[in-house]
Amino acid sequence: MAIAFSTLDRQLTRDIRQLHDYLWVPTWNGNESKLQASLIKGAKSLDTFLHAGGRLRKNAEALAKPWNREHQGSSLFELLDDLVGLTAATELVRKGKDREAVIRAQAVVESTSIGVCSEAGHFEIVEEWEARKIDFHTYTGRIAAVLESKLIPQATQFRRVINAVHNFGSEWDGSASKDEQTLAARSAIESAAWCVSRSVGIRTMLGAGPKVSEKDFGILLNLIVTRL
Repeated sequence: MAIAFSTLDRQLTRDIRQLHDYLWVPTWNGNESKLQASLIKGAKSLDTFLHAGGRLRKNAEALAKPWNREHQGSSLFELLDDLVGLTAATELVRKGKDREAVIRAQAVVESTSIGVCSEAGHFEIVEEWEARKIDFHTYTGRIAAVLESKLIPQATQFRRVINAVHNFGSEWDGSASKDEQTLAARSAIESAAWCVSRSVGIRTMLGAGPKVSEKDFGILLNLIVTRL
């Protein structure tokens, strides 16, 4: 019997958080083998839910074996974090929970921005934002400036779209009509998917592309967006 998405979301989100800590928190002391098996199981369930034909499952399995803190682990985190967040957002829209959907999309673009900034070699910008020394728009402006200095095309557009999704979440207009709120949620999800797709291209140009191909990532993102 297929697992309900609410259960899958809860379980896989928990495991993704554990993967984050495994990768980047030195004091993490969980069970690596158990975490690996749970992530693969979750990826398989999400693949089935999205009718991805094994594309997500196969990529997740390839990234989880061999288990690798430095490279495969971070790519697995990005793949699952992005896809779970966006799938959850589409499910929330279907249930009429537009604001909650936008919050999930906002979390995806924030995570995406961190990955791009890190691969560009300027994690100190992330640290300034996380420490609240700069606001989000200043943060993304600095990322765009770094990307432009490296001759990455569409850096400013990347920033604008990330900001737009972030603004939908941080400046939600609860007084708008229900139809308008739903349109905002759909727009945020589609824009977040574009940001993820664009980030794959940007990181490839930086010489640090994810270990999931642009083609596969694009197909998986489109499977999610067409659920709207």
